[in-house]
Amino acid sequence: MANPRYLAKAPITEAVIDIRLRTPTALDVEALKAVGESLVKDYEKPEGMQMLEFGFVSQPGQPIQSNRVERGLAGYLSKSIDGKRFVQCRRDGFTLSRLAPYKGWDDAFAEASNLYCAYAKVAEIEEVTRIGVRFINRLLLPANEVGDFSPFLVAPPPFPREVPALITNFLTQLQVKEPDGPIQAIVNQTIHQGGGLAPGFVPVILDIDVFEVANFSSNPDELLHRFGALRSFKNRLFFASITEKAAALFE
Repeated sequence: MANPRYLAKAPITEAVIDIRLRTPTALDVEALKAVGESLVKDYEKPEGMQMLEFGFVSQPGQPIQSNRVERGLAGYLSKSIDGKRFVQCRRDGFTLSRLAPYKGWDDAFAEASNLYCAYAKVAEIEEVTRIGVRFINRLLLPANEVGDFSPFLVAPPPFPREVPALITNFLTQLQVKEPDGPIQAIVNQTIHQGGGLAPGFVPVILDIDVFEVANFSSNPDELLHRFGALRSFKNRLFFASITEKAAALFE
């Protein structure tokens, strides 16, 4: 594993701060629009998000039929003018997503905290059921040094060394949990297919989703401080997944 440290060229392509919750059935979803409308600087006007339900019907001798039912307004999406930040205020949760360039946790979490406080004032939250952070990293690894990926990944895809072949794609997933704590994580590794040309490099996605499922208080003062532990576990998983040689690429 690599030694945990600040990486000036961190390979983060997307950072997500997510809160799942329950609101009253009778909640007027229009009230959530006020959160997006408060983003008067650097954001476009909020757009409605429709809740869709898809179904399939299969009968003997007949082609499969699909149907789509609109279940009404689910919430509002606000997009920054530069297309790098997205805020979702839904009846079932709040999400802030930031695309590269990532400016750091303090900046992203401060914005998410302020917006969640505004959301909590209008959403009539009954209970928070899940909190999470997700970081998607795009590792550009030198193609002439990759080989079986072991120079860069601590858990490379298993492949018999006796077979003279090059790995052109792989997908691995680990689901893990703190030994003595409630935090869980899903770690995915794969080669980024069709994600833009990077001559001389192999783009590997390291996707780390860290979360805690419980019955939380919706009070921002009691809830938001728990994200520090999620971020810490995410960092430990990131550096435990790459080698020193890989980390050096992003200093």
